[in-house]
Amino acid sequence: MLSDKLREIRKEHKLTQQNIADVLGIDRTTYTVYELGTTTPSPATLVKLSQIYNVTVGYLLDVEDNRPELIREPQESKAASVLGSDPLALLKKDEKELLMYFRVLPPEKKTEVTQKLRDLAQNCKDKV
Repeated sequence: MLSDKLREIRKEHKLTQQNIADVLGIDRTTYTVYELGTTTPSPATLVKLSQIYNVTVGYLLDVEDNRPELIREPQESKAASVLGSDPLALLKKDEKELLMYFRVLPPEKKTEVTQKLRDLAQNCKDKV
């Protein structure tokens, strides 16, 4: 059921309903009714949710079994073994929030934001 899947995946990512509502640009109570199953998100909202969680809409709707971020190569990389099974767990709250907003941007805006962050980081590095 979609409502259960939304609650489950949000908790796996250690996010609050408010975090997700903020990224979606909706009120928390609106998101809450999605998790309660009272209301179904629009197709556009489902797409945004799939981008936030890095899964397919089919996975959210429970018509696909696979979760892209859980599929691993037979031999895990050294980075994966050092970071453990959930590298997102190491991210701070503001870093997770930044990632959620980034995931819902169109490709051209992702490029623009990445370049601005690169420039900002370089400016900070130059001042040190």
